[in-house]
Amino acid sequence: MSEHQQMTKTTPKDFLAATLGGLFAPGLTIFLIVMLFLGIQHNMGQTDPAPVAEKAVRERIQSFGQSQAIDPNVPKVELTGEQVYNEICAGCHASGALGSPKFKEKADWGKRISQSYPTLLDHALKGFNKMPARGGDPDLSDMEVARGVVYMTNAAGANFEPVLKKEVEPSAADLARGKTVYGENCASCHDTGVTGAQKLTDAKAWMPLIKEGKEFLYNAAINGSFGGPAKGGNVKLSDADTKLAVDYMVAEAKTAIAVAAKAPMKK
Repeated sequence: MSEHQQMTKTTPKDFLAATLGGLFAPGLTIFLIVMLFLGIQHNMGQTDPAPVAEKAVRERIQSFGQSQAIDPNVPKVELTGEQVYNEICAGCHASGALGSPKFKEKADWGKRISQSYPTLLDHALKGFNKMPARGGDPDLSDMEVARGVVYMTNAAGANFEPVLKKEVEPSAADLARGKTVYGENCASCHDTGVTGAQKLTDAKAWMPLIKEGKEFLYNAAINGSFGGPAKGGNVKLSDADTKLAVDYMVAEAKTAIAVAAKAPMKK
């Protein structure tokens, strides 16, 4: 008598279990791949582990790498000390970021002021410790940097003047040549004050300009400023002669200021 094995009949439940079991492994693999991909994307969006505040400050004050193109025919408008502070220096000095002396804090500035103005100006121009050269703005002129330094230090108790170097007094021959250049190129406006020019004998108008220093006035006369044209409108005038004209005007303005100081005050 032969023996026959009887096969167990597959039920719908068994078929469903087998199907799900077969799909489990591929499904788990796909799930893990998706989670790995999402994890990579999430990590790419994370912030740098470095301190966020310091990084933000450094990015704000770092040099731009290259200056924007400037039309040489458009006179550069020099910033005042307050403007230099607000636009450039306040990024650190308003809060004391990166160890910088805080604005108006005499305790922060006292030791630095005692180092002398030339030292502080040199640090500001070249960079010092964590402070970048020119506060991170390479387009600032030396005089603009000097004004920024003076604005901050004087707010903390100093009494500095924004000068770059000791001015050399012009000789009698220089003044004579300057007078000639002035008469040929500048007198038409500065003798009368037309077009808003500073009248040569107007002590009040010249006092704040003289405090800015000769270098500032040289640059203004050569490049054009205060609403006036470069070199008095004579493009062929040399820089040297332009400076001599400025020397003459400054000498005359100083005389007018001295006379005004001695004059009795009007009631």
